[in-house]
Order: sequence, then C-alpha cells, then structure tokens
Amino acid sequence: MPGEKRKAKKKKGNGYGKGTFIESKIFLSPAFLSLGKRGTSGSVSTISAQMLIFFLGKRQFATVKDKKGVRGKVRTDSNKFDLTYKELASHGISQAQAKRGFDELLWKGFIKVADPGGCYNRHKALYSLIEDYQNWRPGHPPVTVRKRDRNQGYQGKGLGSVKINSTHVNEGHPHTRQRGAPPKKTHTSTRGTPKKDTHVNEGHSK
Repeated sequence: MPGEKRKAKKKKGNGYGKGTFIESKIFLSPAFLSLGKRGTSGSVSTISAQMLIFFLGKRQFATVKDKKGVRGKVRTDSNKFDLTYKELASHGISQAQAKRGFDELLWKGFIKVADPGGCYNRHKALYSLIEDYQNWRPGHPPVTVRKRDRNQGYQGKGLGSVKINSTHVNEGHPHTRQRGAPPKKTHTSTRGTPKKDTHVNEGHSK
C-alpha cells in the first residue's frame, strides 16, 4: 500500500535478490574498465567483472522515507558476503578462473577479506565490498594481496599440520635410526656355538 514502509526482502539461495544496480562511480572507474586486461595487475581474469556483480547482487536494501517523504534506499546487510568455488562452478566458472578473479578484485580495491574461512565445519571465506578502487590506477601497487591457499594434503585438527613421510620425521633420531637395522654382532656372536667343557677339562692333564 502507498505510504507503507517496506522491509528488505529476505534473499534466498546464495543471497541474491531480484536484482541490483551498479553505481556509475563503479562502472566508470579506471579500475573497473581495466578488469580482465592483461598487465593491469599481478593476476587478471576474464570473469572478474561478473564476480564483482555477484558480490553487488548480494547486498540488501530497504526502502525508507526521509522527513520530507522522499523515498530512498539504505543498505541493511553486514557487508560480509561469501562467494564459493562451488557457487561459481554452477555458473560455469572454473576454480582457476575464480582464483584469478578474487586476486584481481583484491588487487584493484573492490573487495577485501573479512574472514579467510577454514577447512572445517563448513567455515566459508567472507569478503567485504570496499571503495579503494576509486583511487586505483593502472600501474599502481596492489591494494590487497590474497594469501596463497594452504597445502591441500592431510591436515590435523585444523592446525594446518601436513602429513609428512615417516622417513622425514625420523631422520636423525637416535632411536628410530636403528629400526630395521641388523642387530649388533655382539648380541649374536655366541648364539648356537658349543660351550667349552670347563667342568670336565679344567685342570686335567695327561
């Protein structure tokens, strides 16, 4: 009904609403226009712009009125969004493309890491939208650089410990170095040899 305050609709699925809008300061910025262009950052991807739109589409807004009755929209989200490889794969984006896309968006100041996430309990990485892209120009140093992914091997209880070959663990250890080695000769030299008849021959003479 007219005049009734509308609440922001709860987003379903991966957090997208019915649509979004892109401010002109974003799509007219040198940083946005350089997305996907080789040599503009340490890593570029042809789908960086699409990934940015995915992030923008996860924002939440509510329509409000000011004292004069003029309607406007205000953000109601926490500015922490997830964008997983699984979600991107459902749109035909490979993990390699996605990694380069994250790197480029971080490099040019569109996003920052709010929570790096983890390997356990479905702890997703979270990103925040930032506006450092407004000051970035081609040739400028990166705004943010993503940390490299941790080793994907066995990891113990979330501590980042990697299973290592046992020969590396035991190398140089005084006890483990003897495992599998043949026993010392002093232990086996008298085994199986007949004992001298000292009781019979001791002191006997012809």
